[in-house]
Amino acid sequence: MKKVIIIPARLLSERLPEKPLKIILDKPMINWTLEAVEKSSADIVKVATDSKKIVNLFETSPEKVVITSSSHISGTDRVFEAANLLELKDEDIVINVQGDEPFINAKDLDNLFNLFDDKKNRIATLYSKIRNQEIFKDKNIVKVEINNGFASKFMRMCLGGNNIYIHQGVYAFNFKTLKQFINLKPSKNEIKFKLEQLRALENGISIRAIESVSEFHIGVDTQEDLKKANEFAKKNYSK
Repeated sequence: MKKVIIIPARLLSERLPEKPLKIILDKPMINWTLEAVEKSSADIVKVATDSKKIVNLFETSPEKVVITSSSHISGTDRVFEAANLLELKDEDIVINVQGDEPFINAKDLDNLFNLFDDKKNRIATLYSKIRNQEIFKDKNIVKVEINNGFASKFMRMCLGGNNIYIHQGVYAFNFKTLKQFINLKPSKNEIKFKLEQLRALENGISIRAIESVSEFHIGVDTQEDLKKANEFAKKNYSK
């Protein structure tokens, strides 16, 4: 079983244009993310992009980049194109790590890989505890309901609950399921709530979920997020 991590990266972003290139402390965010995931036990790590600017960041290590189509509507589609070029077997595991996860703990990724020792698991993801009640009302932070180790519901807003957590948008697939997933038609709720993971649940594909051990998850979507990322990097990574 091969263990593969693919980081989809594009420059178009509504709130923070060209965000993979934004500097955190001393280097572009996409480099931070790549270096973080390379600490895992993955056999293959690739950045998948359609951007020449991103490709140019890796002039000295071009093997780390896969050039993909500019027509993809989701990161999962981009991940599949890159994974498909690797001639993977159905049982190989592919993890999609967004380029705005510069501080992800490699243990999270290894824990996801290990879940697939159980062949019944087809998709897996991460969650973390909610420590601020205001998060329940924040539609920009996706929540997940967990029951018996599986995600049973995803939502943008809710009133709270004992089994509700923050969903961390890192996905692991066996390659067979990834192929099936990208060929499924987007569901009505997926389109309505802009939550791609609903496509899996509404087509009977269960999603295993485990708690993240990462100290700091941040989806860098705004200048304020970028400021927080720099503050965290300065505190934890400055020499």
